[in-house]
Amino acid sequence: MKILYIYRDYKGRRKLYGKMMSQCGAKVSYIRINEKKIPNQIKVKDIKAHNPDVIWILTPFYILYNVIPRETLDYVRSRKIKIISYTHVMPSVPYFQQLDVYGKIDILFIHCKEANIFFNKHKINSFYVPLGFYPHQYFKTISEKKKYDITFMGSAFDNLPISEDKRTVYLQSLKNYNIRVFGKKFKKRLKKIVVRGYRGHEVERITYGKTKINLGLPFSLGNSKCYKNKTYLKNRFFEIPATGNFLLTCKNPDFLEIFDESAVGYYDNSVESLKENVNKYLKDKTLREKMAERAYKLVHAKHTYLHRFKAMFKILNEAV
Repeated sequence: MKILYIYRDYKGRRKLYGKMMSQCGAKVSYIRINEKKIPNQIKVKDIKAHNPDVIWILTPFYILYNVIPRETLDYVRSRKIKIISYTHVMPSVPYFQQLDVYGKIDILFIHCKEANIFFNKHKINSFYVPLGFYPHQYFKTISEKKKYDITFMGSAFDNLPISEDKRTVYLQSLKNYNIRVFGKKFKKRLKKIVVRGYRGHEVERITYGKTKINLGLPFSLGNSKCYKNKTYLKNRFFEIPATGNFLLTCKNPDFLEIFDESAVGYYDNSVESLKENVNKYLKDKTLREKMAERAYKLVHAKHTYLHRFKAMFKILNEAV
């Protein structure tokens, strides 16, 4: 199978999808786009030059913003080339407004189970496949002496007012703890909490190892009604356990199917529950270590990106 992978990398995670495809037996060629909102980047001549059986796009934004213009899509259809994507929902667009875009994708592998159900009801060929992690980027890294009680590494949702940015609200509620936040966008949003920038998987991995409670704040950044109070899987849900360290995150039935409460700590979707569970787990080092070790074994056994791509290729090989 010849796959043309159209992508733009994100923190060294997304170009590697092509390597996973190769490990599943595909012959992969690449086109790296400049930016997801610049139209007309993929020409008919680009498709002809690679002559693929499948075009794999990193995100449907490439269709929404005409990165792959209508002329190119028409040529792809005329040649019966399949379009595949392994992606998340587009948080800036309500579900029902995404149907026209996702309808142009032959096989959709979506990270969100709720979206998968919605798209299937609307006759889109969708399959639920979560995110994963790369073992060469995230491996056991545990410091004997923990420097922080709590850390969070990620971005503030600066597209939202502070009062609606649940990451900021939840972090601010922990200002009286030994907490460190990594993510420059929080500097203008958090008060009396030390905020630092960071870059790279090694920094993340080492920080996880120095932290008693690695915090997950997996809230949606979408500002439309359909995303209100929703939580979604993020990379850190897999990457923190992969380092052998303890994760506390917001409870979601989809999350519990992957890691139950014997492996990962959960809080209900409220500041009160967050603080209650922070206090619970800070007091019990033995419990944190026992849970982290269980999550470490599970994530390496079942949830690498190679596991994900093998599952997708089982579906893909039957369809192409």
